[in-house]
Amino acid sequence: RLFGVTGNCAACSKLIPAFEMVMRAKDNVYHLDCFACQLCNQRFCVGDKFFLKNNMILCQTDYEEGLMKEGYAPQVR
Repeated sequence: RLFGVTGNCAACSKLIPAFEMVMRAKDNVYHLDCFACQLCNQRFCVGDKFFLKNNMILCQTDYEEGLMKEGYAPQVR
């Protein structure tokens, strides 16, 4: 339970050992190495924005490109 419902990484589905550091996004838990954009594989640094869409971790660029394809351009101010 400590590492989510299954005890597995949400990205790679492999078991997360109890001693390992993890990243969380809502109910999902990830190995540190797996916590990256699932489209372009960009790793996140401390303070980077990430987005969770359809249970996928996305960087800001891929998230905004997805919005543009769907016809929802983000507001730029």
